[in-house]
Amino acid sequence: MKFSLRLGVLVSSFFSSLFWSLNLLLFLYTLLVYYLLYEVPIGHWVGGIFMISLPIAWAFNVFFILFWLLVRPWRAVLPVVTMLIGMPFWRRTFTYSQPDTNPEKRTTFQVMSYNVMGFNKYDVVDTQRPDDANAMIDWVLKEPSDVKCFQEFYNNDRSVVFKTIRRLESAGYPYYAVLHPPTREGMEGEDGNFIGVALFSRHPIVKRGEEVFDNFNGLVWADVKVKADTIRVISLHLQSMGIRVGGMLEERETNRVKRKTQGVLRQLRQGLTLRRNQIDRVEEYYRNSPHPVIICGDFNDTPYSFSYGKLRRILRNAFEDAGRGFGFSYNKAPGFLRIDNQFYNARFLEPLNYVTYREVKYSDHYPIMAQYAIKPREISRDRRPRTHVEFDF
Repeated sequence: MKFSLRLGVLVSSFFSSLFWSLNLLLFLYTLLVYYLLYEVPIGHWVGGIFMISLPIAWAFNVFFILFWLLVRPWRAVLPVVTMLIGMPFWRRTFTYSQPDTNPEKRTTFQVMSYNVMGFNKYDVVDTQRPDDANAMIDWVLKEPSDVKCFQEFYNNDRSVVFKTIRRLESAGYPYYAVLHPPTREGMEGEDGNFIGVALFSRHPIVKRGEEVFDNFNGLVWADVKVKADTIRVISLHLQSMGIRVGGMLEERETNRVKRKTQGVLRQLRQGLTLRRNQIDRVEEYYRNSPHPVIICGDFNDTPYSFSYGKLRRILRNAFEDAGRGFGFSYNKAPGFLRIDNQFYNARFLEPLNYVTYREVKYSDHYPIMAQYAIKPREISRDRRPRTHVEFDF
C-alpha cells in the first residue's frame, strides 16, 4: 500500500514537472510571437509561420490556465500573465463596436469588398444553370455601397449573365478600373472575357492604375472624387494559397495524407514569401499617394500575418475599429478565418460601421462593407498622409 502511494506521488510529481516545463516553453514561444507581431522585424517565411500560430499558442495557454486551476492554482498565474501581455492583439481576433450615427453630419461613403469567385461561372458552365450566378450578381448590383471592390471579378461581353461591367454601369456605377482594362475592341482575350481585380464607383474617378502580381492576383487603384475630397481606394488580391483544408481532411490513405500535407506546407511557404513582396509594393502605393488611402480586398492571410502587421503599423483596420464579433470572412473549411480586410488612413477618415455579410453565401468568401466619414479638415492634393509608425493597437 505504501509503495503504491509512493509510486502515485512520484508519477504525479513527474507529470506536474513535465507540464510546468512545457508551460515555461510555451511562455517563451508566445513572447517570441508577440515580438514578431509587434515589431514585424523580418519577412522570412519561418517568421510568418510563427506569427500565424498565435491562436494556437493562445489555445494552449487557455488549456494551461484551466489545468493549473484544477491542480496547482498558483501556477495558473503564468499563462494568465501570458494572455494579458497579448491584449494589444485581442482586437485583431474579436471586437465589438456600435455603429456611429454620424451626428456631426460629415460627408460619408461606403466601400464594399467581395471575392466573387468568378461569379460562379464554372458552376454555370458545368450545370448550364445560371441561377446562382444571377442571384450573386443581382445582390452585388443592389448592394448600396458607393465604391465596390472585387477580386476574381469575371466579365464576358457576349454572355447575358456575365456582362457584368455593363450591368454595373446600368446600376449606377459608370466609373471603374480593372486589372486588365477594356479597349474598344474588347478586353484581354476574346469577347471581353477576363477575370481579375476590379473597382467600381458611383463617384468620378480622376486617376487610376494597376499592377499584376501573378495571374489574376494583383491590385487596381483609383482616386475617387467624393464631393470636395479625393480618396485613393486600392482593391487588391494577394497571392492565393491554393490550399483546400476540406479535401485534406477527407483523405483516409496515409500516403495521400502525407503527400497532401507536404504540398500544403510547400504552398504555405511559397504564399508567405510572395505576399511579403506584394505587400511591400502595396505599401509603396500608399506612401506615394497624395490623397488619403483605403486598402481593401482578399489578403489570403490572417490578422497575425506579416502582411497584416506591415499595414497595421501605418494604417488602421476598419474591422478592429468598427466591427462586431470575429468577422470571419472565409466561407469554407476551416470556417474561422478572417482574410478579407479594409485598412484606412485614420488622420483623414473615421469608420462609422463595418459589416461582414455572413448571410451572403454565394462565394467562398463573404462580402465586407465599411462606412467612412471624412474628417472635417482640408484635404489637399499637395498634402500627403503621414507615414510615421502608428502603434495605437
